[in-house]
Amino acid sequence: MEGKKRGWTDPRIWLSLLLVLVIMGVIFYFSAMPARQSSGTSGGFVTKLLRFFLPDFQSLPGERQRLIRRTVTVLVRKTAHVLEFAALGFALRLHLAALGRYRSIRRPWLWALSIGAVYAITDELHQLLVPGRAARLYDVGVDAVGVILGVLFFLLCRRLLTRKNK
Repeated sequence: MEGKKRGWTDPRIWLSLLLVLVIMGVIFYFSAMPARQSSGTSGGFVTKLLRFFLPDFQSLPGERQRLIRRTVTVLVRKTAHVLEFAALGFALRLHLAALGRYRSIRRPWLWALSIGAVYAITDELHQLLVPGRAARLYDVGVDAVGVILGVLFFLLCRRLLTRKNK
């Protein structure tokens, strides 16, 4: 009993929980953007990418420009989904590791994946309430891939740190 009480005073638990909540807040913030604002945000980034990687982009035929811009926009937006949910997966697994020092948690990787997937579902449902946005099952899948990558990255980091400390 004493060990359990002491665990809640461990700053690792609170800092890792804070990290999870901040990442969830960032995801919520971007999901709360109306479609026009969200498109403007990613569109500006896409324009910068195109200028950097395709300096002659403006000289291409109009239909070719539209196709390239549309393709790059989809790639940028889906990559952003994967990265933000990978950060969430990593943070969830980190938090469960901190909790696991004081509590027996079976299959923490599965808990991290489950919590991340549930958050992805609620994120898509939240978008139903945002002007111009929609909920897509495909995006839940993309987000879940991000969570999986984040958990795997956590496990890789832990393995590398464990080997280094031996």
